[in-house]
Amino acid sequence: MQVDELERELAPLMSALQHADWRAACDASEANEAAVVVAATALDAALASPDRYRALRLADDGADRRIHLLRLAFEAHQREPVLARAVISAEASLSTLFSIHRGSINGKPVDENAVEEILRTSTDAAERRSAWEASKSIGPLVDPELRELAKLRNQAARALGYRDHFAFSLACEELDEAWLFDLLDRLARELAPAWENEKVAIDAEQALRLGLAVGAELRPWDYTDPFFQETPPLAHDALGEALLGVDPVAAAVAYMRALGEDVAGVIAASDLFPREHKNQHAFCTDLDRAGDVRVLANCVPGLRWLGTMVHELGHAIYQLAIDRELPWTMRSYAHLLTTEAIAMLHGRRVRDAAFLTRFCGLDGSLADPSIARRDLLIFAAWVQTMTRFEQELYRDPDQDLGSLWWTLVERYQRVAPPDGPRPHDWACKIHLSTAPVYYHNYLLGELTASQLEWALARECGSASPAAAPEAAGRFLRDRFASLGSTLRWDELIEHATGEPLDTRHLVEMLT
Repeated sequence: MQVDELERELAPLMSALQHADWRAACDASEANEAAVVVAATALDAALASPDRYRALRLADDGADRRIHLLRLAFEAHQREPVLARAVISAEASLSTLFSIHRGSINGKPVDENAVEEILRTSTDAAERRSAWEASKSIGPLVDPELRELAKLRNQAARALGYRDHFAFSLACEELDEAWLFDLLDRLARELAPAWENEKVAIDAEQALRLGLAVGAELRPWDYTDPFFQETPPLAHDALGEALLGVDPVAAAVAYMRALGEDVAGVIAASDLFPREHKNQHAFCTDLDRAGDVRVLANCVPGLRWLGTMVHELGHAIYQLAIDRELPWTMRSYAHLLTTEAIAMLHGRRVRDAAFLTRFCGLDGSLADPSIARRDLLIFAAWVQTMTRFEQELYRDPDQDLGSLWWTLVERYQRVAPPDGPRPHDWACKIHLSTAPVYYHNYLLGELTASQLEWALARECGSASPAAAPEAAGRFLRDRFASLGSTLRWDELIEHATGEPLDTRHLVEMLT
């Protein structure tokens, strides 16, 4: 098996797809969508080779991490060419749709920042509902195509002997499905009392803010995030207002510099501000595994986009820290959950007194640990909803997904559904279309981030990288990021922290 030759062939094909995806995210157009399809098809054709896959399976005896990762990459693309083209085309089409679609309020198109501003500031129930409904307007457009895409993904997985695409994806990620759901069940039980109490407090505060009767049942549009995955602003939380005067990009860059990370090149190559026909979300991408790392964002001043910029630059510095002498296959993060862990570790700093004082020029007393705790409880409940829904989506894409969605939202997030049928709300979450079977990695990332904070406190004297940035940056580079994917994710976590991944560090923070 000529692994070096194989990598030399794959590297430019992967880079071409990353560049095409980047251009399409920055400017959704038919031409850019077509370019994504061309690049994805070329890479898929290389990875779909049955002869190479067979050779990698024979060579993969568990002793060579590089061969094992290549085998997993090829396995993910073992599908008939016609099926591959159909999947690639559908994914590109849905990605473009999410980039160009804008909901409307009173006939006026609005982007997601505008929707969230109304939900955050308005006390008018009709206006809030209009904004929330605008955020759901993409659902009917996406629903039929996404169901068909789920069936295509299942078809490819079943041809390889897997139950469905959900099971197949976890196997390719080296995650055991039974282990994952046992962990989710355990977290749901351990966090249930804290979450129940916190949700009661949230609802009471929101009712007071919105002028609703004490004990009134809140509606989904009475929160400030369309999916209730983020904390509503609090009357006593002055941080949100203070951060409106802080440049989120400058503060994030200053923090990264203190960690010892030069992100000037990342910022120069990135696309950070909102405009039409641009993806409304945020992500970080490594275009070539050789230093061309970029961030797409839609920054406006405030808490949300400061947190997002620190999070996405966390992904960036992970990629930049990986040892460039490693072979191409190994020159990436160990796992999706490990890059999310670093991003979340840094993203948490927006509620950190040391970060606010040093990098935002604000009074550290604005940091409120109780709100940071609330953030994580809300997010943990949201991940339960997403992960369990997606498992069911691939079990049966033809079932009543609208009812299933709201059953899970009510069970785990404790948000009552709107009156009447809501058949398409589930389809509004972009990850289901463009980043399938991903959301569990966010929660695993939070678990890992908490364990890394525990290790930082032991090794550097503070759990917060902002308190001792030089030492923390060095620890995270040397013990975690620089190793790339030379270790399996669980081995990397134990190597960096001194113990296997454990729920206790996160649970202790939240209970």
